[in-house]
Amino acid sequence: MIAAATMLTISCKKGPNGGSYLSAPTTSSQMSFAVNADNGTGTSTSGTNSLATNSTGSNNNNGTGASTSVNWTAGIANISGFKFEAKKRGVQIEITSKNMATVDLFAATPPSIGATIDTGTYSEIEVRIEFSQTNGTNLPLVIKGTFTPATGAAIPIEFDLNDNAEVRVESQNVVVDGKTDISTIVTMHLNKLLSNVSTTDLANATQTNGTIVISKTSNNNIYGRILNNLSSCGDSHGFDHHDR
Repeated sequence: MIAAATMLTISCKKGPNGGSYLSAPTTSSQMSFAVNADNGTGTSTSGTNSLATNSTGSNNNNGTGASTSVNWTAGIANISGFKFEAKKRGVQIEITSKNMATVDLFAATPPSIGATIDTGTYSEIEVRIEFSQTNGTNLPLVIKGTFTPATGAAIPIEFDLNDNAEVRVESQNVVVDGKTDISTIVTMHLNKLLSNVSTTDLANATQTNGTIVISKTSNNNIYGRILNNLSSCGDSHGFDHHDR
């Protein structure tokens, strides 16, 4: 489902006798944003992940570090908005869509949010997923999975984000033709969040009722490192055109 926010721009011009008239509205298209997640650690801007995942989403690479021992299986994001920044004819353009509903990051078809974009060629594109700190119970981001230490059984693990933060991805140029609508999906590679987090860090982490909870109040040193990695964990799949 696309929640489209439609905007109509009408400019006022001077007529030949000093009067004014309304010019025709700028031709536009609908642009939709969505986000999903996997356990990958690679990056890609061509529309496919460079690190394959199996049917459960577990990591298939053979590297070392905490990412190879953690399998994220669930994630809920309460996104405060998407931001599209680009240049059009050398002029900086910014479009923001807000009021995103709760998103299941592992859903087969992620929900999307829409905005109106004028026709033209857009370059130097950056898409941002924005999270906002809350005083309520619906945290901006909660992801859950299991951590398997070198010896012993798998341990439940949970990351609870409650900070102002964003995921930033660069994307390829796109031409908005006014005849088709466009969409883009940002994939969050969750194991990229574990850069600079070792298996030893997780094995020695404090557990709450048998779960490694990483938050501002539990295992805060690990939380800070994951927070720093959040902005660069995303991947752009470019833009797809859709017939109306």
